[in-house]
Amino acid sequence: MNYLGVAFSIARMKKRIRNLHEDDLTEFVQAAIRADEKPLWFAQPRFSHVWKQEYVSAITKFFLYGMIIAASLNVLIFIFLGLSTLMSIVMAVTLGGIILRLCWIYYLGRRLVYVVTTKRLVFFLESAKPIEYKSYLLNAIGTSERIKGIDGYDDVILPGIQDRLLGVSEGDAVESLIADHQHS
Repeated sequence: MNYLGVAFSIARMKKRIRNLHEDDLTEFVQAAIRADEKPLWFAQPRFSHVWKQEYVSAITKFFLYGMIIAASLNVLIFIFLGLSTLMSIVMAVTLGGIILRLCWIYYLGRRLVYVVTTKRLVFFLESAKPIEYKSYLLNAIGTSERIKGIDGYDDVILPGIQDRLLGVSEGDAVESLIADHQHS
């Protein structure tokens, strides 16, 4: 088999894997929504958009600044008083908080699924069983605003519920879909 044949085989395998993932996602959404609803649109966000949003959130800043303060105090106490068990424990706890927060951001970025149904907007977390993370009635969302990303993925701001859809590939379609089904 020549190089072109190998490249073609790899491209087919990637396409098969991507289609399998899309089929799994469709099955996941069908299992997750209520029986009286019909899915109008669903997608997973682009990870980089979730990472940017969560990385600058207040809780992440709290853990990062806490770690900086704990490390600084630990160094100062070590210089002037010697090793402090209490400060070592505080530093370990703040480091654990940072690690757990980063793990949560990664989990959220990889497992979040946005679903617009005939009645509501739902954020599901993908796991063995679908976890309903957030749910909003379409009527409560209000007028959405789209922020066009330079990477081709949009963020759709939902001011009525003070939330957003991050890293959506077809932001204009989602925006019009929500607007069209809000009063039906």
